[in-house]
Amino acid sequence: MQLSLLSRPPMKLSRVLAATAVLMTINPCAHAAMRCANGIISEGDSTSMVSEKCGEPDSNQRISPVIGANGRPPDGSVTVENWVYGPDNGASRYLKFIDGKLVKIETRR
Repeated sequence: MQLSLLSRPPMKLSRVLAATAVLMTINPCAHAAMRCANGIISEGDSTSMVSEKCGEPDSNQRISPVIGANGRPPDGSVTVENWVYGPDNGASRYLKFIDGKLVKIETRR
């Protein structure tokens, strides 16, 4: 005997519909954001904007493209910067920039 969604009791169907409605409102493309002393930063912000709002990071690492024999970086090369703020109240915030654009914000305890 097969049961379809429509043959289920109305109470269970309403729960399924409610759960579906909730899941449809979740935005999988949500951007991360972080509150700083002078404002809120979010993915897409520049290094200068983040410095202006959050101050200089507690530590940072810059990884520049390798320069080839011709004195130029290979096509498609990028500069990556990793900044760390904290620890503050047991949490550190890790920011990743590619070519000066903030692409990732992560908080770790």
